[in-house]
Amino acid sequence: MDGIRDARINDTQEIANLLEQLGYAKPIDFVEKQLAKMLSDNSYKVIVYEQDGKAIALMTIHFYWQIGYEGEFANIGFFVVDSSVRSKGIGRLMEEYCTALATERACAMIELYSNEKRLDAHRFYERQGYKSYEKFFVKEIDKTE
Repeated sequence: MDGIRDARINDTQEIANLLEQLGYAKPIDFVEKQLAKMLSDNSYKVIVYEQDGKAIALMTIHFYWQIGYEGEFANIGFFVVDSSVRSKGIGRLMEEYCTALATERACAMIELYSNEKRLDAHRFYERQGYKSYEKFFVKEIDKTE
């Protein structure tokens, strides 16, 4: 049946293919390990859109608390619709599903990071009611020490 469902470990290859479309080409064993961790952690929700038995869209959501807010935050980590089926309403359905989950959990807000080069994605998020904020800081941790 076509539609949104929870991801399963046997979706690993299709999820890896979707991640590659975002520029995150990772070995299948790495994706499987990360997916297994997320599926076993209640603070994460990993959903896919299935069409004709194949996962053609992916969204990962991390729910977490902030000390200054009443209610959790829902952070969309990865969100991608297969390039062959974009602009057909699948992304909107996935985002609406995320909003329903966040509402059900009484979240304070949904947040996400989108690379400044992904202008089509920015327009999509704005149509869904998201507002852009100017600064996002990242400090990478040196793992060689």
